[in-house]
Amino acid sequence: MDSPSRSCRLFGAQRSLHDLLGGGTAADVVLWRRKEVAGGLLAAVVASWALFYCVPGYTLLSFVSQVLMILLAVLFVWAKAAQLLNRAPPPVPLMKISDKSMSEASEIAGKFVNKVLQDFGNIALGKDSGLFYKVTFVLLLVSIDGRLTDLITLVYTSAVIAFTIPALLEKSEEHIARFLEIASTYVQACGGACEEYKCKMTNRISEKKLC
Repeated sequence: MDSPSRSCRLFGAQRSLHDLLGGGTAADVVLWRRKEVAGGLLAAVVASWALFYCVPGYTLLSFVSQVLMILLAVLFVWAKAAQLLNRAPPPVPLMKISDKSMSEASEIAGKFVNKVLQDFGNIALGKDSGLFYKVTFVLLLVSIDGRLTDLITLVYTSAVIAFTIPALLEKSEEHIARFLEIASTYVQACGGACEEYKCKMTNRISEKKLC
């Protein structure tokens, strides 16, 4: 007998939402299983949006440049003072990307670009109608959102949704699945009743024509 957690999942999924999100650290953060990290990231997103959107003339580029300028100035003065006072220099780690990491990143980027180009070619040549409708729908939504809001607000809104909706879905998955099941049964019943009424009307019209 299936467990209740399996029988009451959204759309009859065999895997949990945590597994569908990859089952790693990112899934733990998105589903608020690591509440400190998730809360900190969400607070940082909201604070950064308020800073860049509500403060006039303050942009992400100016913020990053000022932070880097202050950081470099502090490290530079610290290093010079350490040389004069014969003290240890600032503990700056060796920052270097290995050749292996670069190769893996370039391979992943190349596969992604090739996949996008292949899908574009399939759509342009009319080989994949389903993908064409999906891409068109997504681009239409992006176009509508672009008219209603700007890119920064859209990115921050997407981040807030990513940190809230999946956790709410996991918490209320059983209730949502039951509601969708009831709604699907009701829609099917209405469709059956409409078909039955249509058949009856068709039969009556046929009988009148015969008379």
